[in-house]
This record gives sequence, C-alpha cells and structure tokens, in this order.
Amino acid sequence: MKIRKTVEQQFDELIRVRRDLHKIPGYSFDVSETRDYLTDYLRELEPDILQPCGEGIKAVFRAENAQKTVAIRADMDGLRIREETGCAFASKNKGMMHACGHDGHMAVALVCARMIAQARNRLDKNYVFLFQPAEETVGGAQPMIEAGALKEPDVDEIYGIHLWPYLPLGIVGTKPGPIMAQMCDFIIDIYGKESHGAKPQDGRDALVAAADFIMGIQSIVSRNIDPYETAVVTVGHIEGGQAQNIVCGHVRLEGTMRAFEAEVMDRIKKRMNDMLRGFSAAYEVKYEYREPMTYPAVVNDKELFERAAEKMDKDEMQIAKPFMMAEDFSNFQRAVPGLYSFIGVGDPEHKEPLHSGKFDFNEQALLNGVEYFLRVIEFD
Repeated sequence: MKIRKTVEQQFDELIRVRRDLHKIPGYSFDVSETRDYLTDYLRELEPDILQPCGEGIKAVFRAENAQKTVAIRADMDGLRIREETGCAFASKNKGMMHACGHDGHMAVALVCARMIAQARNRLDKNYVFLFQPAEETVGGAQPMIEAGALKEPDVDEIYGIHLWPYLPLGIVGTKPGPIMAQMCDFIIDIYGKESHGAKPQDGRDALVAAADFIMGIQSIVSRNIDPYETAVVTVGHIEGGQAQNIVCGHVRLEGTMRAFEAEVMDRIKKRMNDMLRGFSAAYEVKYEYREPMTYPAVVNDKELFERAAEKMDKDEMQIAKPFMMAEDFSNFQRAVPGLYSFIGVGDPEHKEPLHSGKFDFNEQALLNGVEYFLRVIEFD
C-alpha cells in the first residue's frame, strides 16, 4: 500500500509524459524526436551515466554500496499506422502512431527513473534504464547489447513490460519459461522463365510453382510438428508477374515462422527448404531463400518469476498463456536473467487490439505499470 500511495502522486506526471510521447512517434531507428525528449527528461534527473547506447539510450543511477544491478527496458518506436483515435494528443507525425503502447512503456520507465532519482541517497542497488528503438522492425536490442547496454555496471537482471489489451485492467500476466515465441521472417524469390501466356510450354511458371509451394507448406505444422508442440507458418505477402497474358518469370514470397522451441523452428526450416528443392525440380524453377530477421523466444527466468509473484497479491497476477507474437527483449534475456510481463489495459471503453489505428488505453494502467516495476525491482 505504501508504494501505491507514493506512485499515485505521480499520476499527473505519467499522463503528461505519455501524451507528450504519443504526439511524436518515430519508426524503427528513426526516432530522433523521441530520443531527444527522453534524453532531456533524463538529464534533469542527473543520473550518474547518461549516454547513447547504439541508437538507444542508457541511464544509470548508482548506489554507494550496490548489492546488484537491475535494468528496466522500454521500447521507443511507433508504427506506420494512421491514427484514428480522435485523441486531443494524437500523433502529429503523419502516417505514424504509437499503436502498440510504447508511449506508455516509456512513460512508466521515465517515472520509475524519476522516483529512483528522488531517493538516490538510500539506494542499495544500481538501476539501469534502457530505451530501445526498432522493436517493431529489425530489432534494436542486440545492437544496444553490443554497444555495452548491460556492462559498466554489469547488469544482474532485467525487466520489461507490455501494455496488454487482452488482459483486464488491473491484472498483471506473466509466467516462468517461454511466454512469447521465437520468430523468423523469410523471403523467398522463385525464378522461372517468361513466355507468352498462349504458349506456356515455352516458359517456366514461377507463379504456379509459388502457389503450389504455399499450399504445400500448410502441411508442415499439421503433419511434421507434434500436436502437443506449437508452431505457425504464415505467408503474408506475394508479388509477381507482369501481365495477364505473360507466364510469370519471378515471384517473391514474404512470411514468418513462429515456435517456442528452437528444435521445432529448425524442423520447420528444414521442411521448408526440402520442399523448395522439390518444387524447384518439379517445376524447373530456381529459388533464393533468405531470413532477414529472427528473434529467439522470450523465456522468463524462473527465480525472477517466483520473486515477482511473491510481491503481488493473488488477485493482481495471473499466469499468462504464451503468445505467438515475438519480442526482441529476448536478446537481453539471452545475456542476463530477465522477466517480461503483461500489464492489463482491457476495459469496456478500450477494446481495440494492438497495432490498430484506434488503439488507446485507460491511463490508470500507467500507475499499475510503475507499481509493478517498483515492486519487482524491490525499490522501497
């Protein structure tokens, strides 16, 4: 209760910061307005370290006799989505929006940093705040790690949250072990030979080969993966051909694979490439296969989960079901123990899903996010 009362005093600040950030979304690594806002805010808190970290930001508040070092990570980037919320604080950057709650994540982290800065004379841990770009695209976590995000001081554990409309407001969802899937995007180019549409025997139809391949890979999950395991293979984009009367000479397929276990992902990739070789021979076409982006699964540390559960009342936390969505917070977890949790924002007035142009949330959830962080990082 003491923490809650202290956090509630920050509500106006949380709303102000969240709405400021909501107005200035950036995309991927192009987040200069957001980066400047965060840097200016953090500078006023006078951290012991404030520096660029790759394309992100690292702020450190040191304790005089630190028992350990704890990190909080917030993602910075928005989406290329036209905002349709009608909010007075809507995005001023045309065609871009914080439609995934990252404005809320940053506001929560900044206010946590503010409260820690105000109590720095009694800190018993070092606190590191990491603001990361490109979570929605190619992944900004790994470049930050390579730039020293988890060093000097050496981070012992890291925490992240996501505002989650699929949980009721006031509920925190998390679990030990895998909670979000391993992801691998793929691009496949199939090359045939063009000919007149009335003389198909003179060509090699890349479009027919691609269509058969798309149908064929639907059997991977249903026939090559154990029903007790979980996997997804989706082709989301196909492009090819020049005209209605020309046999298609080139098709590009773009898709994604998801699984929780690395062995399952390896099996999917093997079957997909086996099929590509088979269809290549059957249709006398050539192909190129690429993986432009991959994230490991988000796997929560059991000890951190158990400690967090002890800090929460039973009616505040529930075991979350794993989701096939992916998150490059997982790269931080490969380096140090980490815990990723969902902060429920679902209520009758806010029903839009993530990545919708109408997504918004009850700002009361920001208080819940701050309180949750402060509890699990054991800030009193």
